Amino acid sequence: MKIRLAKTAGFCMGVRRAVDMVLDLQRAAPPLPIVTYGPLIHNPQTLNLLQSRGIQEVKSLDEITGGTVVIRAHGISPQEKQILASKGVGIIDATCPRVARVQAFIRKHAARGHFCVIVGDEDHPEVRGLMGFASAGGLVVPSADCNGLIDSIPTDRGICLVAQTTQEIEVFESVGELLRNRCSELHEYNTICDSTKRRQIEISRLARQVEMVVVVGGKGSGNTQRLVKVAQAQGVPALHVETDEELPSDALTGVRTVGVTAGASTPNWQIRQVTDRLKEIGMSRGYSPWKRIRRYADIFVMVYGWAALAGGGLTATALVLEGRPVTWLPLVVTMLFVYSMHLLNRIQERAGAVRFNTPEIAQFYIRHRKLLTFSGFCSSAAALALSFSMSIYAGCVLLGMLIAGSLYMVPIPGLNRFPRTKWRSLKDLPGSKTPLVALGWATAASLLPVMGDISDLWNPGVAIAFVFAAGTVFWRTALSDLLDIQGDRIVGRETIPILIGVKNTRTLLLALLVFLGLFVTCASTLGWIPSIGPLLVINTLVFGIAFLVYKRRHLVDRLAFEGILDGNFLLSGLLSVLYSGS
Repeated sequence: MKIRLAKTAGFCMGVRRAVDMVLDLQRAAPPLPIVTYGPLIHNPQTLNLLQSRGIQEVKSLDEITGGTVVIRAHGISPQEKQILASKGVGIIDATCPRVARVQAFIRKHAARGHFCVIVGDEDHPEVRGLMGFASAGGLVVPSADCNGLIDSIPTDRGICLVAQTTQEIEVFESVGELLRNRCSELHEYNTICDSTKRRQIEISRLARQVEMVVVVGGKGSGNTQRLVKVAQAQGVPALHVETDEELPSDALTGVRTVGVTAGASTPNWQIRQVTDRLKEIGMSRGYSPWKRIRRYADIFVMVYGWAALAGGGLTATALVLEGRPVTWLPLVVTMLFVYSMHLLNRIQERAGAVRFNTPEIAQFYIRHRKLLTFSGFCSSAAALALSFSMSIYAGCVLLGMLIAGSLYMVPIPGLNRFPRTKWRSLKDLPGSKTPLVALGWATAASLLPVMGDISDLWNPGVAIAFVFAAGTVFWRTALSDLLDIQGDRIVGRETIPILIGVKNTRTLLLALLVFLGLFVTCASTLGWIPSIGPLLVINTLVFGIAFLVYKRRHLVDRLAFEGILDGNFLLSGLLSVLYSGS
């Protein structure tokens, strides 16, 4: 079964902004409790996760007696905001800027005595909030078929026409056409959000190319419900599901192509759970060698076998940069170290962000926990034994790295006596994961092989190899973190994108790619390393292509994407071996 994912799927700007504001608010330690007036967004699963972090929802202003109140993304009326201000509570306004723009239009025309017409759903919280700004009178029109409502609109004064930001554009245009024919002074503003327009256009096109459409999102989300209607209007069956558990396998019987889209309040991890489930359903049909090969390849990536080979490729590159022969022992030590550390930390992480970002991997680790744990410890022991055979210094350094890696997620004793301390373990240090992974790989690949003779550490090639290895691994890990940003933020895993933001992380990655390409080229030109430098620019170009794939389609096939990223290290190792043999 082929799965086609709409490009504009997942959190819109306003929803992402609201969720980020709440999570940032927690870090600022505001007056407690932190509550949202009404649901922050229309996604029950995200709201449940926020509730687990102590962020409660109140349905009535009477329930608010203190602390900090977050105004939901849909906005509220000025009357409600005035009541909140009178309570003396802290107010954080997470109203979507697109909704605030509609509020401003209504406020401006109400001050001129104009009547306001809102095309939308009367019971939707956004529309209820907008009506509060129509102090000169207003009316909600759900469609152009409501002739009685249209006839009741006054014609002796100016009319301000706006739309609920998630409304269907065809409905807004049809109501506008009726009002233009009967009103002498019509001020018309198409306030439908660009994201909403794109989603509806995309699903309309996508529905004509597939046999069935799956729309992921909250059952109470108006924009998600409209996506279902737009798909059905193209004559294809459409399923509206909140979670992967709601996917009925029998409804997909005989379906060869499925289109997937999602509402503006649906997090990426939730969409990924549904697409993963669809893949499972597709893979379970019939037998083909390709399906079996793909399944084995996915498992190999899942358990970090592919990452281990990548560590070996990186070690081969480092050895060539240092002017040393490529031998099997350093490669095997790095491979065993990378395999064991990633595997054991992933096992400990099973209840964290991985549960949301990669549910298929989480389930696999739960089912095979004992076997994977045994495998990880055996790999650590083998890596340690082989490193001591390289040199006593290499063995001691690797022992320290193994201990530090094992303790990364373990609570530090004594910190439980300080309840307000946010750092409970090394993993809680802001942005710690990404540089520590880079440091571990780079040390194993470039420093352990030369520790048999300490004087070799002063070779400029060693420093260049270390910088190149650390830089490329940092890049690979940070891009992987970008894919997990939503789940990581909600469950609290500290990574570089959370520390400095998505936009700054993207800028950092692009700058790092340019630096690494110039770095190895200049070092090779100056004679500090062998003339392999220009060849390694190929690796930076491959990473650049991966970055473009991520930018164009955020919800990529995670395991395949990780395979490409780690495969780039194998490519650099192959180029290095070919160079050393020439």
